[in-house]
Amino acid sequence: MNLSLPSASQLLVRFGARDITQVAVPDDKRPIEPELLVAAASGEPLDGWESEDIAVVVVTLARIADAVTRARSEVSFYLRFRPAGEDAPDWVTDDLAEIARYHLYDDAGKEESTVRVLYKDVIKRLETLANEDKERGAAEAGRSGMQLTSQPRLMSRNTLRSL
Repeated sequence: MNLSLPSASQLLVRFGARDITQVAVPDDKRPIEPELLVAAASGEPLDGWESEDIAVVVVTLARIADAVTRARSEVSFYLRFRPAGEDAPDWVTDDLAEIARYHLYDDAGKEESTVRVLYKDVIKRLETLANEDKERGAAEAGRSGMQLTSQPRLMSRNTLRSL
């Protein structure tokens, strides 16, 4: 199944560079300017920035990539009943970005925060999709894995008559 993963640039544009920079920079690192993260994610040269800030950007981009990977893994779990060769609905790609943003927030998100509420909504949609796929008769990875085989018959009335 092909899922298009959101890039760091797409997350920065969709949710705002300042917001993503604040949550993506690790707590033990010094804060950086959102413009630096946008430049690094876009592949622009970083010659005019301090080397310490560039080191923080590298860690931050790795953290964003990890959040996207975790989001993909989570979505793949719910799509496990999808038949092989059948793509996920288009809205799943958009929801991947929401899940990635939630993973960037870690445990900092409060129960009533907008990010957590959106995440829970996405999970409910994915659970509904998984249940629909399962009810259609699909099994994990689109195959049931069950095969019926039999051995040729060894004894019959004809073969046992001489006994």
